[in-house]
Amino acid sequence: MRSLLKVLMSLGFTAFLVLGSVGVAVTSSSCEKDTTALPTVPKDSTDNVSAAQKAFDMLVLGKEFYMKKGIDSAGTDLTAQYADQIYILKKETYENGPLTVTVGGVTYNGTWKANTDYSKLELFVTGRPDFAFYSIPWRVKNKTLTGLSMVPQSANAGSKAMDLEKK
Repeated sequence: MRSLLKVLMSLGFTAFLVLGSVGVAVTSSSCEKDTTALPTVPKDSTDNVSAAQKAFDMLVLGKEFYMKKGIDSAGTDLTAQYADQIYILKKETYENGPLTVTVGGVTYNGTWKANTDYSKLELFVTGRPDFAFYSIPWRVKNKTLTGLSMVPQSANAGSKAMDLEKK
């Protein structure tokens, strides 16, 4: 009888440990996520907007960018030449709109146009000879939360590339 009592007590103690551990694990973990740091997603009146459009709107449109890297077709680094230029793509629709380029306090107006998945981006601005470098159709190679890495759509563009980064 004594050994049966010891076995039952041992089983009871083991069950107590298991249930206690489960209880601690359940009460110490939380199922709620902290969403206070997440930005709100812009919506149109019918919320008929693709995820790509929402992301482009939130991460690119209306933001200030600078040229992080500019390489011409011969492979020459032109980044320093464009260091003081600020680019802002503004929204007219999700696929096009005004483009402003500010250089030394002077703002130049142009336009931008994109395809629906934002893999192609055309920039057009006049007013200075150096704008010709990026006033062409680009293929977006990489999109990040902070920038765009692009190469010309033209197959014969050599080493030409441009990276825009948020200011």
